[in-house]
Amino acid sequence: MKKIIASFSIVGLIVLNQSCTDLDTEVYSQLLPEDYYKTDTQISSAVSAAYTPLYSYWASNELQDLPTDQSTVPVRSNGGWNDGGTWPRLMQHDFRPSEFVGDEWNAWSGGISTCNRLIEVLADYVPSDNSVFPELKTLRAFYFWMLLDEFGNIPVETRFADADPSPAQSTPAEVFAFIENELVTSIDNLPEEKTYGKVNKWVGYTLLAKLYLNAERYGAGAQWQKAADAAAKVINEGPYTLEQSYFTNFRIDNEGSNENIFVVPYDGSNATGFSIRMEALHQSANQTFDFASQPWGGYSVQAEFYNAFEENDKRRGMFITGQQYTPSAAPQWSDESGFFYGSPRDEYKLTNCDEDYNNLTDAEKIGEDCNVFINVEYTLKETGKYKYKDGARYAKYEYDQNNSTNDLSNDFAIFRFADVLLMRAEGLWRLSNASVEALTLVNQIRARAGVEPLTVLTEDDLYWEIKKELALENQARPTTIRFGHFEDTWFLKTDNDPNHRLYPIPQGQLQSNTNLRQNPGY
Repeated sequence: MKKIIASFSIVGLIVLNQSCTDLDTEVYSQLLPEDYYKTDTQISSAVSAAYTPLYSYWASNELQDLPTDQSTVPVRSNGGWNDGGTWPRLMQHDFRPSEFVGDEWNAWSGGISTCNRLIEVLADYVPSDNSVFPELKTLRAFYFWMLLDEFGNIPVETRFADADPSPAQSTPAEVFAFIENELVTSIDNLPEEKTYGKVNKWVGYTLLAKLYLNAERYGAGAQWQKAADAAAKVINEGPYTLEQSYFTNFRIDNEGSNENIFVVPYDGSNATGFSIRMEALHQSANQTFDFASQPWGGYSVQAEFYNAFEENDKRRGMFITGQQYTPSAAPQWSDESGFFYGSPRDEYKLTNCDEDYNNLTDAEKIGEDCNVFINVEYTLKETGKYKYKDGARYAKYEYDQNNSTNDLSNDFAIFRFADVLLMRAEGLWRLSNASVEALTLVNQIRARAGVEPLTVLTEDDLYWEIKKELALENQARPTTIRFGHFEDTWFLKTDNDPNHRLYPIPQGQLQSNTNLRQNPGY
């Protein structure tokens, strides 16, 4: 059963006269804060509200995965996925203050505000040495880190009741120092045991490793040794291990994973937000998986990224390519190899590709057929659009067949143990590119994927191993920037401005807070 984070508020139960004119109403029962925050269960129920913004985490793929050399959203044959030019601009790196960035800013700043509120409220009723305070400060540090990574120059406000309604910005280096201090002073007071979907000591150290790994671009100077050391704490002292099979971490019932450190416990009915199947599957997928609604066919994988995987790399099972079939072809997932068809017979082929064929010109229809065959490569048509059949589709997360909702119930791993191993490897490699331990750690990841070990570890090897292992997990952008590839040229990308390593401050924030200044380059 999924462990859903519920949000509760403590209120008095009061019966009011419907006319609202009798102000001396009789109170039949009431629950006051001083009577409530008595047990760990009660405190945990209140704190759960601070985790609610995490259900926006999948939506971060719009800023963290799609504008990289991994994924893409081309305009399709019927004009779909243009939306007034918003998607093409995102792919081109023509980032704008009124497009995509507002929801992201609001989600994480809302999480910060909720943490601030709870810290102040609980301070009046809970002993100061209670672990709830380092828990909330670490979760707040995560939200600050998300804003720092995406926007750089952000306000740091830790008050709620007396919060400045128009706080000034801090520099990335100042925000880095604040987050570092919050984590360093909180981590050792966090619980060490696994606390599913919640912050513990190992979440704190993983976040600290992430912070140090990217410190140089945050203006805090290179911190490779600190990144390697923080990762080592999780590796040597934490309760997590690398799963034997890669796809165990992404199945529908993945809460038993020994590798997933910090997750968003999505539920397709009760805790929604993980809508990947609607965004990233071909429209025919509802026929393959008996979905109640047809996917939208937008997100896909860049050909160069797909081709970077060796043919025997088991992680290739995170992609759907080739001929597509009806449910009779037995679409399924295995822990070892991901997605596959158990019985791919010709009589089960899907042959309805009207979205593509009907929108091609007569000249373009020559040589085309209506088999739904997912192509790895993209072929630009005379119309300036791309077929829905172009581009490998996402299958890393097991899809619940016969699902009546648009959302998945798989828990989404924000931090995984494999990521920690790779952070340790990168930190050590940055200090010495002859590091034997770095090579060993990377080969440990490669061994699970079924590919040959490396004899030496180059920067390019390290880059691609991180990108492949963490593909489709909202990790691509920071890695691409850190390795110096964000200004490279790739499919649909036209802008190479280094200023665009940060996103623009959202227009709504600039209008509501006159102390904010737009990031350079916008």
